[in-house]
Amino acid sequence: MALNSQVVILLLLPFLLLSSAMAFNITMILEPFPEFATFSNYLSQTKLVHEINHRQTITVLVVDNSRISAISSLPEESLKHVMEVHVILDYYDIRKISSIPRKSFLLTTLFQTTGIATNRMGFLNLTHKAGKSVVFGSAVRGAPHTSILIKKIVTMPYNISVLQISEPIIPPGIYGAPPIAPVSAPPKKTDPSMEAPEADDTSIESPEDDIVDALADAPGESAETPADSPKADESVSDAPEEPSTLRKKVINVSASTSLSSRLSIGAILRLVMGIVFLRAL
Repeated sequence: MALNSQVVILLLLPFLLLSSAMAFNITMILEPFPEFATFSNYLSQTKLVHEINHRQTITVLVVDNSRISAISSLPEESLKHVMEVHVILDYYDIRKISSIPRKSFLLTTLFQTTGIATNRMGFLNLTHKAGKSVVFGSAVRGAPHTSILIKKIVTMPYNISVLQISEPIIPPGIYGAPPIAPVSAPPKKTDPSMEAPEADDTSIESPEDDIVDALADAPGESAETPADSPKADESVSDAPEEPSTLRKKVINVSASTSLSSRLSIGAILRLVMGIVFLRAL
């Protein structure tokens, strides 16, 4: 039996050594970096150290002491959830982030595993900005994306990656979190008092009326002349006289026609009578 036990231990020894080599301790990783002491203390305070250490693949977004004060006044439970948001359940280093073709994508955090994250509070949004900068933010709709990726702190491919970001990420909706700034912007745009001057200055109907009027006036020449102009008066006053003038001209023409007809008939009669008279001689 003793021999069999020794054989089993010898067979399991490589696996034990491998598992111990793969294990990590987040507080020991951050210990050489005093600028992240407050962040490390919050991990211990919220009892997330064990939760992080037993993970095999993880990414921790750390914030230095000078910028971590934004979450120092949060209640204990809210502080824990915010710290969970800074733990991504996958390995991401600078190279892997840069090689992702999508401009923006979602990352699952430790907060999502609690089952109490709502409204996408358990996800982070990572966005590639112009100038090759990368920013993080909560995936909650309207949440600001202002936490900039600064640098790599420690990486153990492909188990743990510790990356520094410029400021903590506080998902809107967590108790004690500040309100979302973009939410207050839309009411200003939809405020009737703000839109009233724009409606007066840029009327939609008036340009259309002008176009319709211009098209209606284009065919007629009288439309270009004001109603009280002399030309307009003359055209109006001459309008009733045109029928009588035409009648006079018709009568005169008909009279001259009848007169010329009478003269022609008389001349023909005289010619006939002359021929008859000559024959009689």
